[in-house]
Amino acid sequence: MEKGIFAIGEFAHESGVSVRTLRYYDSIGLLTPSDYSEGGHRLYSKNDLTILKKIKALQFLGFPLKEIKDMLEKNIVEGGILLESLNFQKDLFEARRLEIVNILSDLSHMIDVVKSEKLVNIEVFCAMLQKLMFAEDTEKWFKEHFSTDIADTILHVNKSEEINLDKKWTKVLSEIKQLSFNGAAPHSNETQETVEVLFQLMDETVKGKLELVEERLQTSEPVSFPNPFTEKEQEFLKIAMEIYKNNNF
Repeated sequence: MEKGIFAIGEFAHESGVSVRTLRYYDSIGLLTPSDYSEGGHRLYSKNDLTILKKIKALQFLGFPLKEIKDMLEKNIVEGGILLESLNFQKDLFEARRLEIVNILSDLSHMIDVVKSEKLVNIEVFCAMLQKLMFAEDTEKWFKEHFSTDIADTILHVNKSEEINLDKKWTKVLSEIKQLSFNGAAPHSNETQETVEVLFQLMDETVKGKLELVEERLQTSEPVSFPNPFTEKEQEFLKIAMEIYKNNNF
């Protein structure tokens, strides 16, 4: 092929735009080939590549192809239109940046939670990860059902404390699942010792206000917390917790 002239396949490779897209651009008059071969095949020049880069730049700002075609034909556009699009894209990427920051924070958190574990139950892991992902829902529930002072007290947890709590939750939830899998009796010493740890952890998590939280749970829509347990495991835990309460409360 002559230097500076591209067949459509070569042009697609050079520009990063698919052959199908180039054909569509041609069909709507947005980017027509500079020439055609004797066999009728589209041929593109370096100038066509420059035009295509302009199209991609304007697409990045969110302009539809019809408006882009008009802009390129007139070679001029109102500054206010560009400013509006630039501000929109800036806000969009700011939102994406915040989302990425939050995702990175959640990933770092889970790395700290599991890095010392040799084996991790995948259902428990997913539940703990979902807890982070839907933390705003949990925060909203507490603020709707408690005074500001109580909600702030329960929700105020520094990062190291939160990681430590999640390590404990991962451990005790995994132990409960293992007890159920092993066929342990709900009233056995091992099960009751684990349930005792569970109650202590629940109380620690809500800063000593477990009774108050349980009272709210009985009279309102419960907070949505990811459940790592099967129906069988839930029934096992329910019986074990009832036995513990009867013996201790």
